[in-house]
Amino acid sequence: MARVGGFSSQRYPVAHVATMCGGFVMRQGSQLVEDVQIDSRLCSRGSLFFALPGAHADGVSYVGKAALLGCSAVVVSHADTTRALEMVGSYPCAVIAVRDTLSALQTLAREYRKLFAQVTAVGITGSCGKSTTKEAIAAITSTLGNTVKTPGNLNSEIGLPLSILQLQGDTRYGIFELGIDHVGEMDRMVSMLKPDIGLLTNIGISHLEKFNSRATILAEKGKLFHPAMQMGFVSEDCPFAKVLEMRSKLSLKRYGMGDIQAVDKGLDGWDLTFEGERFHVNCVGKHLLSDVFGAIQVGLALGADKADIAQGLEGFLPMQGRSYVHKSGVTIIDDSYNASLDSTTSILGYLAGLKWKGSKKVVLGSMKELGKESRGAHAKVARQLFASPMGNTYLYGPEMKGAYDLLRQLGYASPLFYTDDFSELEQSIVEKTRCGDLYLLKASRSMAMERLIPSISQAG
Repeated sequence: MARVGGFSSQRYPVAHVATMCGGFVMRQGSQLVEDVQIDSRLCSRGSLFFALPGAHADGVSYVGKAALLGCSAVVVSHADTTRALEMVGSYPCAVIAVRDTLSALQTLAREYRKLFAQVTAVGITGSCGKSTTKEAIAAITSTLGNTVKTPGNLNSEIGLPLSILQLQGDTRYGIFELGIDHVGEMDRMVSMLKPDIGLLTNIGISHLEKFNSRATILAEKGKLFHPAMQMGFVSEDCPFAKVLEMRSKLSLKRYGMGDIQAVDKGLDGWDLTFEGERFHVNCVGKHLLSDVFGAIQVGLALGADKADIAQGLEGFLPMQGRSYVHKSGVTIIDDSYNASLDSTTSILGYLAGLKWKGSKKVVLGSMKELGKESRGAHAKVARQLFASPMGNTYLYGPEMKGAYDLLRQLGYASPLFYTDDFSELEQSIVEKTRCGDLYLLKASRSMAMERLIPSISQAG
């Protein structure tokens, strides 16, 4: 497993690190700290292990393993200090005590960020499209100077500090994704990162179950645009731009297609022309193309010219699970990383208009955390499917049962299948898969729909 956080090329004495995270050294150690980990399995000589509280087991339970692997120091809560000292035993591992381990990790990241005044930090949030926008901006800034970006999907209040800790002395740009699912999280993220530039992709109903209302989602995500920010961007399709400007007291720049010419090449992506420079991006659907447009505008604001943009984005690929196309005897659009109502209806609309010689089939899993809007959102998906029938439609998960019932009631014209059992879903799909089929996999992350990719590919 690869390391996900660290001090990069920096090395610090344990006492200095303790001060940076607001803790006290309860047991001294002789090793310098070289990287930061929250997974004891990734620890080695020089690691600083944060014993974070977990859903099933607290991190302090793994302090002994971290020490065994050569960890320089462990960070534990005051309440766990005695236990941690016993677990460390005779290993040459320091123990740092803090009030709260997660807050200490965030404090460390905030203090570490202050050491790199030369870094222009870009913060990206929104209900969907964050990862693609982040990757596209980083592709452009990489042509301008050394760039650090959020690894994978480490965009939470745990992932962001680990991402910030990648900064190095020669880093010029930091492109960070800020994903939130509860009130107050954006405040902590902005406090850590203090982004110089912010971009908000959209405001949907993702995580509505925890936020309770779209107004709360807007208020919380809008906190990205803090008073000291140099520049903020929002999609020209966002109906809340004026509200965001009023609350942030910033003049936000709208981004859209502008002077960019786009030629749809189907599942091969888009041919783009910007100020005479031509390049190709392997993004499927208009929703991902909008993310690229946002990245171009941020790139221009950072000093990139048309050649830099073309060079950075030529051949650009979205991350796995974000409308990523797998080509074999069976073609699969893997959009399984997450699902909101907006992203689901967008990719379904794209699929309906896509020319395809074989059969187009959809596998839709539940859209989670939509709270009181869940039933209505799944019903909207059902009505969209009814208006554009597919070759086969597979619905999976308890929230999709309502969509299934509505489609049956409406007299859906295509073969329709529903289950809440993954094995049953997989078996039914494999039995009906033929060479030349096109599949769309779309669901919330917890449904893990990417598990179907190997069996579908082999079946064709």
